[in-house]
Amino acid sequence: DYTTKNSICKEIFVPKQKLTPKKWIHDFNKYHGLSESDAQFFKSSKLLCDMAKEEDFIIMGRYADVVLTNNHIPHVSIFITAPFNQRVQRIKEISGNLTDKQARQMVELKDAEHMSKYFYYTGRNWGMSSNYDICINSASYGIQGSVEVIKKMLDR
Repeated sequence: DYTTKNSICKEIFVPKQKLTPKKWIHDFNKYHGLSESDAQFFKSSKLLCDMAKEEDFIIMGRYADVVLTNNHIPHVSIFITAPFNQRVQRIKEISGNLTDKQARQMVELKDAEHMSKYFYYTGRNWGMSSNYDICINSASYGIQGSVEVIKKMLDR
């Protein structure tokens, strides 16, 4: 729906603020010497583990495959991908106003960011099939078809 697409666009396309010395000191004190990113990782990891011990749910991202594995919490880890050009088209659909060049740059930027952060927090290479229980190319099934495939797999 529009609200979801709009919030996704804001999250993806809003540039991050520069870290000024004043902000760095504020964040250092606020996060007990950790970077904001590290503090967020540890906080979300703890929340993820606490929730996973209580109930079944779906989480997208947050290094859940590694966090849950390292905490010995049973889970099914799924990686969904699509060819680069289809991901570019999807970003254009969601944003509604990006040029081909801007959409391509955005996908490249987000891929590089995912690779870097995933490796930093997990020591693994992002997107490697060996890291997941199930890998799906959504181009083969479409979004709704991929959801159906996943539901069938999980029901077994």
